[in-house]
Amino acid sequence: MLAKLFKGELSLGETFWKYGIIGLIVLKYITKFFGHLLDGFLQGRTIYNFFFYHFNPIASSKLSILWTLCYISCLLGLAAYSWNIMMAVWRSSANYDKSGILRFLARVCIVGMVGFIWYTVLFRVVS
Repeated sequence: MLAKLFKGELSLGETFWKYGIIGLIVLKYITKFFGHLLDGFLQGRTIYNFFFYHFNPIASSKLSILWTLCYISCLLGLAAYSWNIMMAVWRSSANYDKSGILRFLARVCIVGMVGFIWYTVLFRVVS
């Protein structure tokens, strides 16, 4: 099924709504959840500042290491999923014959959605 999805062989509606929009939103909130769990250990510092100047894998608590690994894993998973779902929607819309406008809108909306998701995850503006 995933092979069909990423090759663009599923319908445009299913690919766009089920896997594109809903899938991205679920992964975003999972990533934000681990980010909020990690916030308690950041103590007001940025993630970059914390990891490069204050994080010590030997002296840090086990929970901070666990939440760090979960957060980074979710970020990498979200990056891979974002790229693959954009390509899946792009390919699925290329196979869509009924409306050129819907084909164009699906492509523009999925790129915009991925951009918005990454903006909210990296800059933590929307909870």
